[in-house]
Parts: sequence; structure tokens; C-alpha cells
Amino acid sequence: MRRSILACLMFLTLPLRAEEAPVPPPAAPPAPAAASRGAAEELAALRPVLIGKRYLDQARKRLAVQLARLGRQQDNPENWFEDNALVVRAFSTDVQVMYALEFQDGAQLVSHGMMKGWGMDYERLHQRALANLDRAHGEIAVKPVGKLPWLSVIETEDGYAASRVLLHWRWAELTLTLGEVLILGMPTRDVVVFTATLEPEKLEQLQETVETVERHQGRPVSRKLFQWTPQGWIEFEPALQQAQQQRRQQGEQQGAGEGKMVEAAAKPEADVAGQPAQAQAGGQPRQEDAGNEHRDQQGQQPLQHGREDTR
Repeated sequence: MRRSILACLMFLTLPLRAEEAPVPPPAAPPAPAAASRGAAEELAALRPVLIGKRYLDQARKRLAVQLARLGRQQDNPENWFEDNALVVRAFSTDVQVMYALEFQDGAQLVSHGMMKGWGMDYERLHQRALANLDRAHGEIAVKPVGKLPWLSVIETEDGYAASRVLLHWRWAELTLTLGEVLILGMPTRDVVVFTATLEPEKLEQLQETVETVERHQGRPVSRKLFQWTPQGWIEFEPALQQAQQQRRQQGEQQGAGEGKMVEAAAKPEADVAGQPAQAQAGGQPRQEDAGNEHRDQQGQQPLQHGREDTR
């Protein structure tokens, strides 16, 4: 019964358009033939699926209604509810990672009971899903957007365009040709747009594109922008980025000015007190710059794709 509930939820998770009301879920169908599949076949079909948090909340509410109706018939409803809870991993504040089994006859969401039945924990499940995704859909086919050559798009019909964002090593390869700066939006599961520039006007166009696609196309994910870093993706805030750049520039200018003054004052003393006094006086600006850099880094910590939200 558990699998018959989760099997139909993939198609109920997202409305066709963001502004449409959710379609009421149909009654749970009979247990599909997929129930007879072995663990090896199921794990080979495992994929990660990125989803907006508000749409996941909608899916959870619909699932809760079905579970409440069926849970009355269970001898141990508490354990039964726990086994049927969806396995979810946080990507950002408004984007989550779910897991699905992709079969030719349909997709099936992964529950805690299924994960335990495979003898896997959260991290092993996530890594297996990433490996399967990379093997089946790992190639990132990038193409420019019409008259905007600075903007690139990944558009697929397999439902895993956004999920490819999780293949961090693939994006590391892209930075070798596009540049170290990479700002990305994933408005829907089927569309990813990104750029390798920090020019404000172009970033505004990128943001407008993401919002338009998210609003009018199906299976939405997020209207936010994300920045690639060697440690992971971080949420990109243009205003914060500009303020941090200004602080760094001011710190560099201040450090350069103070360094010249210290050096000029230290030269006469160097003949008497020697090099240690000059090194100590000249080292202070560098310590201040290091403090600025540390504070900047704290403001841009990579997203922790960490432990699951099991609520």
C-alpha cells in the first residue's frame, strides 16, 4: 500500500502553472507491477529531483490526507506514517531535493521505508542517486539564448535539467571555458539559465528571465539566482555582491595607502632597529585585509546540502 500512494505523487507534486490551484489527488490505484522489482533494479532507477519548497509542502499536505485516511487501518500507525514520509534533502532555503525511481511505466517517489528496506542511509542514497543521474543525464548540453550570447540555457524534456545542478563536478568543468564566475537560475525542472558575467544590467535580464519562466511554465523550482563556487552553490544576491566588492576595493586601497606610509616611516628606523621593526609595522595592513576577506567569506558560505528535512 505504501508504494501505491507514493507512485502517483510524482504527477501531483507540481501544478501545470504556478498560479493554478492544485488538482485534487485521485484515489490511490492498486499496487503497480513495480512492487515486484528487486532492490538492484530499483536502485538503478534512483534519481534526485530538485523541487521548490512551497510545492513540496503542497505535495506533503496531499500525502498527509491520504495517509490519515489509510493510517486508521494500521496496527502501528506511528511507524507506518514514518515509513511513508518522503525522503527529502535541503539544497537551499526554498529548494529541496527529493528522490524518485524512474521507470518506463512511471515515476515513484522514495519514502523512508523504501530507503531502510534497501539498507541505505541518507548520504549513501544521495550519492547513489547522483551517480545514476550522471550516468544517465550527466552531459550538460549548453546553447546560447538567441540574441543574448552572454546567456546560456539548458533545456531538456527529461525532467532533470535542474537536477543536473547537483552534479557539481560537471559545472567545475564548465568554468574552465566560461570563466570562474557562474551565476545560474533554475526556474523549472526542465530549464536552467546561466551567465558568466557580473554586469548589473545583464544580471537583471537573467533575473527577469528566471521569474518569467518560473511564472508561466510547468514544474517550477525557484525564482532565485545561485552562484557556483568550488565548495558548492551559494544563493546569489546582487546587492550583497556589490557591497562586498566595494568593501574589498576600499580595503585594498586603504591597505595600499597605509603600507606606503608605514614603509616611508620605517626606513630611517631600519638602519638603527633593523628589519624586525619594519616587518612588524608593515604587517598590520595585511592583517586588516585578512579580516575583511574573512568577513566576506562568512557572507558567502556555500549551501549546505545537508541532512534531510523529514517533516
